[in-house]
Amino acid sequence: MDDLIAKAIDKAEKGGASFAEVRVFGYKYETVSTRDGQIESCGIYNDRGYGIRVIKNGAWGFASTAVIEENTVDEIAKLALKEAEATSKVQKNPIVLTEEPIIKDKYKTPYKIDPFDISIEDKIEILKLSDQIIMEKGDVIKSRSNGMSFYNVYMDYGNSEGTRITQEELFTGANVSAIAIANDNQSRNEGLFEMRGYEFIDKFDFEKTSDYVSKEAVILATEAQAPKSQRTNFILEPFQLGLTIHESCGHPTELDRVLGWEADFAGTSFLTLDKFGSNYQYGSDKVNLVCDPTMPYVLGHEKYDHEGVAAKKFDVVREGIFKGYQSDRQTAKIVGLENSNGNARIARYNRVPLVRMSNLYLEHDPEGPKDLDALIAETDEGIYGIGWKSHSIDDKRTNFQFAVQIAYEIKNGELGQPLKNTIYQAATPEFWGGLDMMTQEWAIEGLGPSCGKGAPHMQAMWVSHGGPYSRFKDVNIFTG
Repeated sequence: MDDLIAKAIDKAEKGGASFAEVRVFGYKYETVSTRDGQIESCGIYNDRGYGIRVIKNGAWGFASTAVIEENTVDEIAKLALKEAEATSKVQKNPIVLTEEPIIKDKYKTPYKIDPFDISIEDKIEILKLSDQIIMEKGDVIKSRSNGMSFYNVYMDYGNSEGTRITQEELFTGANVSAIAIANDNQSRNEGLFEMRGYEFIDKFDFEKTSDYVSKEAVILATEAQAPKSQRTNFILEPFQLGLTIHESCGHPTELDRVLGWEADFAGTSFLTLDKFGSNYQYGSDKVNLVCDPTMPYVLGHEKYDHEGVAAKKFDVVREGIFKGYQSDRQTAKIVGLENSNGNARIARYNRVPLVRMSNLYLEHDPEGPKDLDALIAETDEGIYGIGWKSHSIDDKRTNFQFAVQIAYEIKNGELGQPLKNTIYQAATPEFWGGLDMMTQEWAIEGLGPSCGKGAPHMQAMWVSHGGPYSRFKDVNIFTG
């Protein structure tokens, strides 16, 4: 892609652009799934193209095409320049970017087994075994499904400052779901992704996962009771903790939301600029939230963001105090940061970069209880919640409620009655202010390409979150 990128930048600069960048972006995607013993989906899909983004007269312009050929460059560059010229007529403040190091590099995420080399027959055999395990739980199970997904994502990036990067990423995911009907209709599912090859399928362990997912679906439909309304200790496991982080910590610390540029999918942010550098109390002194896309294998991993900025680890909250936003080159410059935090990402070639989460997690407590069993033993009474069922949050990312798939009462340091339709509700600073105990054991879970942003041209992004098993005090619990 070197010649195409160089030609596009040259055309943009000759057309008056003060800055130009080109992204050749695409992916190969394979999915195979079954529902109630029948193949539901099976196929390989490709999506690729390139986009040119320019700054001219202090304004952005962008154009793209699915035809990756040098003879399309003139037209696409002209379209990007024309858009910038039009935008500049109403642009109030000229676009200024942070100065970033020039990078020339190629990077490919590590993996052991290429999933695209494994036959579709072998994949279906695993899903058939999973389906059989779920069926064996009896007539209470009314529907069952499972699947695998594989993504190979690549990007060639170049800009007029001299940065030139090639980056390739491989993702593997698996899921199992069971619906049971007895006293009422209940479901239980598990779905995870990692930035690995086919070896993740062994790690996911369809046999084990199918067994406990279907058992818990039956428990929910036959034994579980609705919780009484109460305020009590509430323990979250790493996956559901991660989703809570995503909604109440991830989105409100995206700088474009803070600036009011992004208000789709539940609003802007309560973390206004006056809170930046003010020692704003986000949570208890145990809350250490870190953004670290440099960690390998997690979904938010990358060596460079999609503006060619090197990924970096930084604090969002440290000892309960708000420390920093997720930013790109433009938003970082606006708030006076020397450099971008490297959070610009795209989901398709025909999209512009947005400020996006990558790998945001809660640090574990090296002096806390060893594991979940030890944490429960330290809890006289409360509730332990597992898995995501639903959620809602207000347009400032303060008041929220989540429903978990299954929960258990805690009495005298032991798990007791299974619970269904369990909802926890809180305000963000209040909830994180109640974090009082965490385990040494921790995990980061991949949520798949599931984080939506950018309406009407929505981009679904790869993100990962997690942390230790965590206990929150005085949480409002009710049933729905």
